[in-house]
Amino acid sequence: MKLIISLIIGLSCLFPGLVYASAIDLRLDKDEIAISFLPLSDGEAALLQTGNGGQFLINTGEKNSRKEIFYYMAKLQIRQLDGLIVTEKKYWHEMFIEQLADNRGLKKVITAWPVDEEKRDSRLAYERWVPGEIYDLGSEASLQPLYYGEGDDEGLDFSIRHRQSRFLWMSSASSLSEQEMLAQSLKDSNILKLPQFGKKDSLSYNLLTHIDPQSAILFKSKVDYPDDELLEVLHQTWIDVYYTDQQGLIIIKFTRDGYSILTIPEMK
Repeated sequence: MKLIISLIIGLSCLFPGLVYASAIDLRLDKDEIAISFLPLSDGEAALLQTGNGGQFLINTGEKNSRKEIFYYMAKLQIRQLDGLIVTEKKYWHEMFIEQLADNRGLKKVITAWPVDEEKRDSRLAYERWVPGEIYDLGSEASLQPLYYGEGDDEGLDFSIRHRQSRFLWMSSASSLSEQEMLAQSLKDSNILKLPQFGKKDSLSYNLLTHIDPQSAILFKSKVDYPDDELLEVLHQTWIDVYYTDQQGLIIIKFTRDGYSILTIPEMK
């Protein structure tokens, strides 16, 4: 209930006129960050913005939804990208990376695997993130890779900390990744991005209760669909689910006082 209240208050107080504006101004203070989950017609992509001016794209959606990514970057007034974070190899698309370099001045590509020389664009820097390391994002936020695997339904899992809040991005849904995640302390995670579009067997009850988030984010796929049993478990455990196919653009704003989850259905 408190998250629903914060949503209403957030839209009216934090972003007056936001829903109908031609552009979105997140009005981030220097010590704040925001993650915007894009309601693509297919696939996942999010925009991470920091109050000190950092702007990152996470993943690239599917081929038929990439024009939508440029649409939302324009709405969020992102004219230049500091980095592209690619969590799974299926989101590595060289032509789209070239477009980001051409149209948004992309500076760097970040992966958890070494990128072959023949796949590199000479204009870009390439950085490999290592599980266990901590990377400073500025604006009192840090990012820590937690697990990376290259098996079926695996990728990079990471968390972002901002003051007392923690967001967990899960890509992996394998038995090995589950064992690794169960061995880590994750109870302080407030928000979880569900792995593999919440499809059947993507998240066990044991791991879900180990993380014990307050809210969950779900992207839309035209191939994989949310599992009804998982959605029922989320409901029974009082976890609020935000689904881009229903709520539209989902924005989490992290401030010195905590976080607010905002949705803009008109931009679905």
